[in-house]
Amino acid sequence: MKKWLAVLISVLFIPFDAYGQEWDTLLLLDGRTGYTSNTYLNPMLSEWSRESNTGYGTITPMGNIFVSKNQFSADLTTGGSYSQFTDDNNAWTSLFLLLNANYRITDRLGLGIETGGSDYSMQSKQSIFWAQPVLSFSPSLFTRVNLKAGSSFRKINFDDVEEQSGYEQFNNYAVEFETWPTFRWQLKLGVFGDLDNPAESLGARASSDINLTRNWDMNLRAGIERYRFQIMTDGGGGGGGFPPGGNPGNETTTTDEADILYRISAGVKYRINSIWEASVSTDYLNYYSTVTEESVSDIHASIGFRVTLFNSSRHTDEARVEVRQNGTQSIFLNLKYDGEGHLYILGDFNDWQKPGIPLVKQRRNRYAAQLSLDSGAYEYKILLIEGDEEKWLELSEDTYTVNDGFGGENGLIITD
Repeated sequence: MKKWLAVLISVLFIPFDAYGQEWDTLLLLDGRTGYTSNTYLNPMLSEWSRESNTGYGTITPMGNIFVSKNQFSADLTTGGSYSQFTDDNNAWTSLFLLLNANYRITDRLGLGIETGGSDYSMQSKQSIFWAQPVLSFSPSLFTRVNLKAGSSFRKINFDDVEEQSGYEQFNNYAVEFETWPTFRWQLKLGVFGDLDNPAESLGARASSDINLTRNWDMNLRAGIERYRFQIMTDGGGGGGGFPPGGNPGNETTTTDEADILYRISAGVKYRINSIWEASVSTDYLNYYSTVTEESVSDIHASIGFRVTLFNSSRHTDEARVEVRQNGTQSIFLNLKYDGEGHLYILGDFNDWQKPGIPLVKQRRNRYAAQLSLDSGAYEYKILLIEGDEEKWLELSEDTYTVNDGFGGENGLIITD
C-alpha cells in the first residue's frame, strides 16, 4: 500500500496545465502543534488512545488533483503524516489517499463513489480502506442531499504478535444534507450508523463554516456517536464444580450495552496571504459507557499553519464562466477564479444594480450562482469586491462575450 501511495504523491508534482483548463493541482504543507488527552481527537491520527496525555507536533505534506469534464468530476487527495509526542511514545507515521468521483446524471441527480485508504504505524500497524457509492440529489444549486452506503476494512498487526490478523469488515451508511443559507455560510447535517444495526448504532453530526471577513473563517462542529455491543454475564450460584459449567442455577445472560461519545469543536482560520494560512482549534469529547456508567472527558487544543507549495491555478484577474440551463427558466452559472475578495454577477437581468447577485464559493477556486431568467439574451459582468475596492473581472477567451461599447467585454447568456 505504501508503494502505490508514494507513486500517487509524486504524480501530484507534475504541472497539469498542459492537459487543459479542467485540471487543478495543489500541493500543501500542514504543520500543527498542541496538546491532547486522547489521540482520537487529532484529525490526522483518529485512533483511540487515552494513554497519550501529552503535547505533540505533526507535519503533513499533501497534494490534491481536481478534474472536471462535462458531467464528470473527480477529486483526489493524498499525502503523509508524521507525529512526534513530548512523552515516551514512539512517533506515529501514516500515508493516506482519498478519491471522490461524481457523474451528474441530470441537473438535480448525481451518482458517484467515495473511496480511500490509509496505512498507520503507531503502537500497532494498521491498514484501512473503504468504498461507498454515493447518490446525490440537489433541489437547488446551493442545497444537496447525499445518500451513502458501503464497507470499510481494517487490519491490525502488533509487533509482538507473529501471526498476522485478517481484515475486519464494517458496513456503514450515512445521510447528509448541506446548504448555503448565505454566500458566507455553509451548513452541513448528517446521520450515520452501522448497516447491520441501522437504528441502534445511529449517530448524528452538524457543522457550520462561516466566512467572517475577507481573511477570517470560523468553523463549528458537534456530534454524537453510538457504538452498540453485547456482553455475556454468568449468573453464578453453581459452585463451579463438575459437570463443567456448574449446576443448573448457573445461567448465562446476554445484555445489550453501548458506548456513547459526545463531541464539540470550534476553530478559526486566518489567511495571511495567498500562500500562508494560520489556524487555532479546540475539541471537547465526553465518553459514557452504559456498562460501567463511567463518564470521562477529553480535550484537544492546537495551533497550526498551512503553506501552499504549488498551485496550478495561479492568481489571475481572469474568470472562466460556464453557463448551463436545466430545461426551465433556471440558469446555472459556474465560475473558475483564483483570487481574493467576493464575486457578484450583475447585468440586464437586474438592471445593472450593484453589487449584484453574490456567487457562492463551493471549493477553493470554484464559484456558483443560480438565475431565473425568461427566454432571451442577457449581458452581464462579474464584479470583484476586495475591501473598499471594486473592479470588473476580465472574462476568459472561451467565455461567450460581446463588446460592451466602452472598449471592454460583457458576458452573454442566451436562454431558450
